[in-house]
Parts: sequence; C-alpha cells; structure tokens
Amino acid sequence: MSHLSESMEDYLEAIAELIAVDGHAHTKEIAQKLNVKMPSVTGALRQLDQLGYIVYNTHYPVQLTDEGKRVADGILKRHLVLKNFFSGILGLPSEKASETACRLEHAVDDDTISRFTLFSEAIELRQDARQIQTYLTEAMQFLNREDSGSICVLSQLKPGEKCVVELIGRNIASQNVPETGKTLILKNISLDKTVFTIEYDSTTEEIPVQIAENLWVKKC
Repeated sequence: MSHLSESMEDYLEAIAELIAVDGHAHTKEIAQKLNVKMPSVTGALRQLDQLGYIVYNTHYPVQLTDEGKRVADGILKRHLVLKNFFSGILGLPSEKASETACRLEHAVDDDTISRFTLFSEAIELRQDARQIQTYLTEAMQFLNREDSGSICVLSQLKPGEKCVVELIGRNIASQNVPETGKTLILKNISLDKTVFTIEYDSTTEEIPVQIAENLWVKKC
C-alpha cells in the first residue's frame, strides 16, 4: 500500500475511474467527482505530479504514470473487495456498501484485503458454506426490527431462559420441532453442548445442536 494521504489516494482513484470510463481526466471533472473546489484540485495535482504519480499540464488531461497506475489499481482493488464483502456477504445496499468501502479502503493493507477475499470466496463459492449463507440471510432479516436485540437462535440462550419461536430456519431438515409462536423454556445444555433440553406444551424434549443453532426465538 502507498504512503500517500487518504486525500491523495482519493485523487488517484478518481483519476483512474475517470480515465476508465471517459478515456480522460480533466481537472474540472476531477473537481466534480470529488466535490472539491478547483484551487484544491490544482494543488493536489501539482503535488502528485512532483511525487511522480501523474503527469500534470494545465492544458492537457491528467495522465497516470506507471507508478500512479499501480497505486490507483491497488486502491480500486481494495474498494471492490470491500464493497463486494459488505454487499455480497453482509447484505448492505450497494450504495451504502460503496460508501463504507470508501471509508475503509485507506485503512487496510494488502494482507488484510487478501483475507477478506479468501473469506468472501469461501462463503460465496463453497458448497459446505451454504448453511452459513442461509443462517446469515435469516439473521439479517431481523436486524432492522425494534426488538432485534431479543432475537437469537436457541443455542444462544442460557438454561432457564424462556422464549417464543419466531422462525424455523431453512437449515433444519427435521419437521419435528416446535411450531412458530410456541413458548418454550431451555432447561439444560449437555456438557459437550450437542444436546439441548427444552420444555413446551408441558412436555420435555431433547433436540440436537443442529436444530438449536437454526431455530430462531425471541426472548421473553
């Protein structure tokens, strides 16, 4: 990652994006894209020119040097990886994902970005991660509810806690589970945390962790 300030990286990123879309990057276009005044743009471009990242001449479009293109490509890659993570994995709307990526792209290094990429690809592409995708999809639908703080999966409860079944997760293959709206109490958790004992309708039942981790409940 370059040692440029965040502001200077923003200029390189804007120049690269303008060239990619329009084939050129004029000073006025850069000012409009970054929503800054012309004197500020001129000062930043002169500094980038002195540092060897661009070729700046007031009568011609701004050009990236090889080093400038290398740094700009790195910034654009970080932005894309972060945006894809926030939208594809965390489910943020595209605009919000892009805004968040803009704020963070200057703070992460290439090693961190590589790990974001590995994690995203694992969640999105691996068959054995499908259940995690389903879990995340179900969890996110509760985020904007006023009572989101009281909603969780059964496995997150403590013995003695009472709850109401909100949703039977799609990862549950068995149909022998409490119906939505049922009130139940988590009575006990086995020492190895693989069996959960619940009580509902005056009966006691043991359910495996695979169900407990995917049965969405609201704490009473």
